[in-house]
Amino acid sequence: MSRLVIQYDKLLEKIPYKYAIPIVVAKRAEAINDFAKPFVTTPDNYSVSIAFKELQEGYIRIKNEDVLKILLPDVK
Repeated sequence: MSRLVIQYDKLLEKIPYKYAIPIVVAKRAEAINDFAKPFVTTPDNYSVSIAFKELQEGYIRIKNEDVLKILLPDVK
C-alpha cells in the first residue's frame, strides 16, 4: 500500500496561515464523514487523508480568508 505524501510547505503557499490548515482539513473530513462526496481517492480512504489531498490539489479552498487574519500573531 502506498502512502499519501503531504507537502505542508506547498499547502502553506496556498494558505499562508499554518493554523488554518488543520482546521480546514478537519472541517472537510467531518463533511466527508457526514454527507459530502470526496473529489479524490487515497490509498487508505481515510477522510482526513482525502481532505489533505483535496486541499493539496486545489479542490477545496477557504472562501473568506479575511477571517483567518485573526490567526496572525500581533508581535510588536
